[in-house]
Amino acid sequence: MAVASPTNRHVPPPPLDVIPAPLWAPGRADAWWWLYLPIVLLAGLLTISLAWPDFYRAYILPEGYGFLELGHFLIPFAAFLLSLRLLRLGVVKASALLWSLILVYGLGNFYIAGEEHSWGQHFFNWNTPAYWSDINRQAETNLHNVSHWFNHRPRLVLEIGIAIGGILIPLAQSKAGLFRHPMLALLTPPVQLSVVALVALVVKVINRLWKGDVVGTELLIRPSEALETFIYLFLLYYVIVLGRRLGALEAAGVRKVPF
Repeated sequence: MAVASPTNRHVPPPPLDVIPAPLWAPGRADAWWWLYLPIVLLAGLLTISLAWPDFYRAYILPEGYGFLELGHFLIPFAAFLLSLRLLRLGVVKASALLWSLILVYGLGNFYIAGEEHSWGQHFFNWNTPAYWSDINRQAETNLHNVSHWFNHRPRLVLEIGIAIGGILIPLAQSKAGLFRHPMLALLTPPVQLSVVALVALVVKVINRLWKGDVVGTELLIRPSEALETFIYLFLLYYVIVLGRRLGALEAAGVRKVPF
């Protein structure tokens, strides 16, 4: 494996070097979504929760059509649709590993979207069968309220993955340079996505402080709901960036990314 020189260590390895810089990672023109939106959203949630708690409970939190809850469906569902589009690209279909990873990623987002709205129950208001109400702690037609293995455990995996892959590795690469292995470099999020990952971490800390009675004031009402929002935003941002990279490879005629 060739050793990257100080002058090219931040340039993607071949064949990824055909991807233009604005498509490799979001820049200033995209700052409204990767930089400002997470920060403004967190500031807004904190402000409303502290200043107008009744409004927060009435319009931000309600199941089904509350601001956060509706976003918990729309954001991962958008990530699912974008993942499906990527599966059609020739450069993706040429690699069984890449195709499989994107498929699993897309299905994971589809599962999240479905579970968050109880697979349509919050839209169509059907009744939960009696046998399912007996095992579902909120009497909804979903799996995540049946067992921690369908709820807290998968979310913990997501949180750890985002902390490592969305914060630690991109920040390290911003100093040391990109992976020289093409597939690893392709799949690693850019450092810009560490912003939304760090915001999720801040909300995680707020959640822990509140649950541990460290802070007397509830900075965010049900902070776990806000945490999920930023986790899902990261998932959406990631597939947007990956889609730009793969689209550029397809346009440049790259047939396959080496494994």
